[in-house]
Formats: sequence, structure tokens, C-alpha cells
Amino acid sequence: MLNRIGVVVGFVLLSLGVGCQPAPDSATPAPTLSAQAGTPDLTPSPAVTVVVPTPEPPSLTLWLPDVLLPDGDDPVAALLTAEVNEFSAQTGIAVEIRRRRADDVGGILATLRSGAVVAPGALPDLTLMRRSDLLAAANEGLIYPLEGRIASAIIGDLFPSALRLGRAENQLYGLPYLLDIYLTAYRTDLYDGAEWSFEGLLEGEVRFTFPASSSVGLTDVLWLQYLAAGGLMPQPGEPLNLAPSAVLMTLSFYEDMADAGLISRAVIDFDSPADYLVRLADGRTEAAVITTQNLRALTNATVPLSFATVPTTDADPLTLVDGWMWVMVTPNPEQQLLSGRFLNWMMDSNRQSAYASQIAMPPSQRASLRRWSFPGMDNELIAGLLEDSPSVMPEIATSSAARALQSALVDVLSGDSSAAEAAAEALTP
Repeated sequence: MLNRIGVVVGFVLLSLGVGCQPAPDSATPAPTLSAQAGTPDLTPSPAVTVVVPTPEPPSLTLWLPDVLLPDGDDPVAALLTAEVNEFSAQTGIAVEIRRRRADDVGGILATLRSGAVVAPGALPDLTLMRRSDLLAAANEGLIYPLEGRIASAIIGDLFPSALRLGRAENQLYGLPYLLDIYLTAYRTDLYDGAEWSFEGLLEGEVRFTFPASSSVGLTDVLWLQYLAAGGLMPQPGEPLNLAPSAVLMTLSFYEDMADAGLISRAVIDFDSPADYLVRLADGRTEAAVITTQNLRALTNATVPLSFATVPTTDADPLTLVDGWMWVMVTPNPEQQLLSGRFLNWMMDSNRQSAYASQIAMPPSQRASLRRWSFPGMDNELIAGLLEDSPSVMPEIATSSAARALQSALVDVLSGDSSAAEAAAEALTP
């Protein structure tokens, strides 16, 4: 090697005009080059080891509400783990799942709000939310639109009511996953074949229960029945103006039910179906409004139960639609791409229906619903309800007109006012 270096250096010196001396005899040994002052040090430098960091594998973090991943519920956890592990094995994307409280202090929305300020790096890439939380999160800039991330085949297979549920500000912020709708659960041995209209309940002497508490303002059931009786949905940003005929028709039904002894005054103390699920499951409550999030609690009912629409003036299929929707929290474009891949995977109809069956809530896609089942449930009933039913409107419940309508119902059920008197009071400006 040194001889070669000597040859190169000799060539350089010759090029510079220094090489005019006679060439050394072939027997003359080659000069030894040393690192002296003014002489280049041609000793090879030691090799430098360049450490290239190994890129971390792509990963996603999910927050799941405790109601969809109950603590200690091995079948649900096992199914979800299997679906996620299969995704990771096929894509190389690691997925971390964390259970979070669904509501109240420490719930998902509250944690997103605080985390966005003090620890944005600790927030998830994806989580599940209900309609009211989605609207608030979108308004506060805590979540990002899903446009362009979800396969068109999935969007096209969503029920219309489900798709509307995920929209805010004319954009798709939520991908509906599991749906929570209002139904009537009833004892099949007592009321099989009953017509679920106002007149049908009175003629069939159906003992009816629903959550009528005014603690949160207008109840969803009364709002639904008011709409079915001809009440008008307010336009966005406009106040609710009560329709007199719809108010009187709905209140008159409850006056007639109370007079016939078919509804108890106790319903004004019920905040939600959870207050009477045990009595419904053991047969003491004969017919009651539930939501499909309550179905799992009725799986082992000791009496046969079937399901129908919420009673309305004419028994037309109508409900209020809520549910759990996937929302995207990460602002990082690369993580958003990974999030889209995961959502498209989870929305495969076989996977969605498997999880929906395990947790006992209807899925949001037509193909998935065809694979879903629950004892006593007619899937065609659900499919019909999801074609054109309105979304829940939490912003309605606390308006002055809504509270007036709810107070009128309480007065009628308490026997403090007739339907006509209560309606007149509710409609007074």
C-alpha cells in the first residue's frame, strides 16, 4: 500500500515541476514518507463508525370507553385483542389500547381538553365518542375530519341516519361504529301482536314505562313522540317553537294512560332505562323504553322479551339515533394515514358484526347488521328505523321551550294538571 501511495505522491510532485531530478535506479529503494513539518501525513485515518438509528416501528394509540371494553369482561377483551393483533401482524403497525371512562370528570372528552393544553403528546391517535361529545370536540378543535381517510365502500354502506350522526360543520368528523337507538322492550308472552301506537297501547292495556325525569330537561322519548305528532325540528341556530297540536296530542296520550292506570307516577323519577332494567329482565316491568346500549343487560332475562318501536301517534318507525363513533385526535399527517388504515380494517363487515354481537349493540353498516343478531330482535325493524330517523339533539333539551314541554308532562303524570291545562301553560310565552 505504501508503495502505491509513493507512486501517487511522485506523480503529484512531477506535475508540480519538482520531479526534474533523475529518476532513481530501479535498485534504489523507495523513499519512506514521514509526517514532518511541511510534509503531508499520508497515514490512513482510522475508520469512523456511523451509527444509523433503527427507525421505530409505526404505532397507534387507541382510547376505548369503559362501556365498550368493560373491565373484567374477558370475551369482549379477547375478541378485540384478536382483531387488533391480526391487524398488527398484517401491517406491522403496533396498536396500544387504553381503557378510559366514557363520561364525567376524567372521561374521554374532559381528558382530551386537559391533555391538549398540558400534555398533547400523551393524547391518542383515535378514540370513540358519542354525538354530543363529538360536536363539542369538533367545535373546540380537538378532533380532525376523516374526509379522504375512509374507503368509499364503507361510507356507501352506512345507514343514512348513522352517516348523519358523524357529521359536524358539513364534514365527516365521526365514523359511526356502534349505534344506540330507542326501542320498546316488552314481554312477548303478554303483548305479542300489540300495536305500538298511542291508541294501540290504550286498547291493548299495555303497562308502559319510560324515563320521564326532568332532571336533564326535555327527555328524548317525549321529544321523539312530539316530533312524531307533527312537531317541527328547529333550524340550526333558531329557537324551538312548540306546535300546539303536537303538544296537546302527546300530553293527552299520557293523561289517558295515567287515568287507565297503565303508567305509574314513578316514571318521573327515572333518569334512564338503567333505573328499571332489572325489573324488566325479571318480568316485573312489562313494557319499557330502552336503548340498544342496554341490550347486553337483558341477555339473560328470565322472561321472553321482544322489541318494537317507541309508541307514537301512528306507530310509524321512528327513533332517535346516537352511538359510538371513531374520531381522529392526531394532527400528524403520517399518523392520520395509519389511523385511516386501522379504521378501514375495523369496519370490515365480518369484524364489525363480530364485535357488535359480542357487545350487543347494532353495527352501523348494512352488511354488518345482516350478520348481527340478538334474541327477540327483528333486524328489519332496526334497518327501517335507521333509514330516516333524526339524530339526538342535546342542544334542544335545555331550551326554555323544551323545559316547558317537559314540565307539562310531569304535571300531567303527577295529576296536578289536565293535558289541556298543561299544554296551555307550556305554550304561554
